[in-house]
Amino acid sequence: MSISQALLETVLRTAQDHGLDQSQLARRAGLRAETLSRAKRRGTIDLSSLQALAEAVDLRLALIPNAGEPSAPADIGAPLTLREPPPRSPLAAPQWGLAWSNPEVSDEVLIRKALSHGNFDLILEAVAAHGLEPVRRQWAQVARTLPLRARKEVERKLRNIEKGMAHAET
Repeated sequence: MSISQALLETVLRTAQDHGLDQSQLARRAGLRAETLSRAKRRGTIDLSSLQALAEAVDLRLALIPNAGEPSAPADIGAPLTLREPPPRSPLAAPQWGLAWSNPEVSDEVLIRKALSHGNFDLILEAVAAHGLEPVRRQWAQVARTLPLRARKEVERKLRNIEKGMAHAET
């Protein structure tokens, strides 16, 4: 049994002890019931989902150093704090398919890829996440690599996004 399976089972038992079924637990954790069901079936779960489920039944995930380990900090038994990774661009999300081969790709590369695709939703997401100016800077690099027709199309989309933003500010 994997560690994620064991932890999930502990959370599920605790929820059951609190009189919660799986759908109630998922709702309390802000997750869809399908997410919990799929995690149970697959035997894996995203750490943030597991944490949300644990907190929904008043449990806390923590790493505790082994007391006999020489490399353990002086305050043996104190939970270690996990640092959150730096926020990723929403363009790195799997739904966009821009960073599948390189999860460490820079935001600038993601913006250039979004512009190269020319998809309005991708361009809008880039502007929403990073601002119009950074997108325009990356566009200056990408524009010359695209055929004239594609270049005009992306320019039109960028202008429309800019107009929409200006209109929203008024």
